[in-house]
Amino acid sequence: MAACFVTCYIPQIIKIFKTQSSKDLSIFFILMPMIGYISGLFYLFLSNTLILWLFLNYGIGLAMTLFLLFVYFRFKS
Repeated sequence: MAACFVTCYIPQIIKIFKTQSSKDLSIFFILMPMIGYISGLFYLFLSNTLILWLFLNYGIGLAMTLFLLFVYFRFKS
């Protein structure tokens, strides 16, 4: 399941690169999961929970979201 959340942005990123436009993408599509990933990481740090796969899931998910955010603003029309 974690792999699905981490890789869900790849088709959108590919489409943006192919069309050279991100006008069809809502900024809330990017910001809401980003808030979720940050909240998850914040919770893990506060609770001293050392579950590696959760750190990887939230960390890689946040990295993919930040990359999508970069691509969004790079190709915003």
